[in-house]
Amino acid sequence: MREMLPGWRWVVASGKLFNSLIVMILIINCGSTTLKFRIFDSELKELAGGLVDRLGQLRTKLDYWISKESERRTFASGLPDQAAALNEIFSVLTEAGFDMSDIASVGHRVVHGGEEFIRPTFITREVLRHLHKYSRLAPLHNPANLAGIEAAVELLPEAEQVAVFDTAFYSTLPDYAYLYSLPWEYYSRHGIRKYGFHGISHRYVAEEAARRLHKPFSRVNLITCHLGGGSSVTAIENGRAVDTSMGLTPLQGLTMATRCGDIDPSIPLFMIDTLGLTVEEAHDVLNHKSGLKGLTGHADLREVLVQLGEGIDGFESRRRPTKIERERSQVAVDKLCYDVARYIGSYTALLGRVDAVVFTGGVGENSASIRRRVMARLKLKPKLKMLVVPTNEELMIAREVKTINAVH
Repeated sequence: MREMLPGWRWVVASGKLFNSLIVMILIINCGSTTLKFRIFDSELKELAGGLVDRLGQLRTKLDYWISKESERRTFASGLPDQAAALNEIFSVLTEAGFDMSDIASVGHRVVHGGEEFIRPTFITREVLRHLHKYSRLAPLHNPANLAGIEAAVELLPEAEQVAVFDTAFYSTLPDYAYLYSLPWEYYSRHGIRKYGFHGISHRYVAEEAARRLHKPFSRVNLITCHLGGGSSVTAIENGRAVDTSMGLTPLQGLTMATRCGDIDPSIPLFMIDTLGLTVEEAHDVLNHKSGLKGLTGHADLREVLVQLGEGIDGFESRRRPTKIERERSQVAVDKLCYDVARYIGSYTALLGRVDAVVFTGGVGENSASIRRRVMARLKLKPKLKMLVVPTNEELMIAREVKTINAVH
């Protein structure tokens, strides 16, 4: 019998909203300034969902939908943290007729679980204690994930809390793919290795791609490209992840919104020893001031594409970009697409047979011009099949929650 936090137990309650016996699953996906949520019934039908944006800032926005009816609330003075956001979410759901005591399970996305957590896990005091140590490896993500867990425990003390890990999908990487060529004790004592991220998204779109291709997941070879503010590419052989572009942290790999991606490891040392930056300043540059933002001044790819004359709703340029702005925007887009194509090409060579290249994420799903540029850079024959699969991390987490509860 696992040790539960005070008052935690399995609850089945009568749902007032639907006037029938119903068990609901709440999914929480916390970022540092955002909180996504979904509510599913026991058959994983979506009942409600939404997004809180601009946490910790003025004019925090809560966009939500219930039974296909969408609404927005704006908080002029802002919402300070995940706990405040979850309180407001519960308030609007209660007003709509939901009985929050009907929530039997809460699933949480946790970015980094290291080698310790490779499957969905019921959250106990001991699990929470272990999770806190991974915040140093994912400082932009894990603290926010844990804040969401703590807020949910406070508001729903009777519900099961389940952690689902982004890194878990990469537990199948072979040692020669996840090890760095460093002194062995760096791995054995300190856990320095490639972990990979966006695993929940990559797994969801891979399973959906296999379904569309009419192939068993265990026999499909795919290259999945999650492109957004953070971006990664994963090689999947017979339904198992065998390599991925992100590493010890989400900094490695592709050019991203504000992250540098792959660079010579000597560059941070040069920044510290020669340019005089502190370790904290170098960390800030690599994570927050590089990528598209470093090359163009714009972290949002849509702003960059507008500089190149691409029409995007809501991102019309207020003035004509200068020659230098156009040149920098062009090289940034070329760099991003080159990086993605480089990983696709190398993974194609390793896999031998690729059933499809799958694009997902905010950029991968919505930017046909980026997909076109990426695929045009590949000189492979025959040409690779391309699929666009909208990701649904919340549904993937709900599936995992339902599975672990069925087992227990």
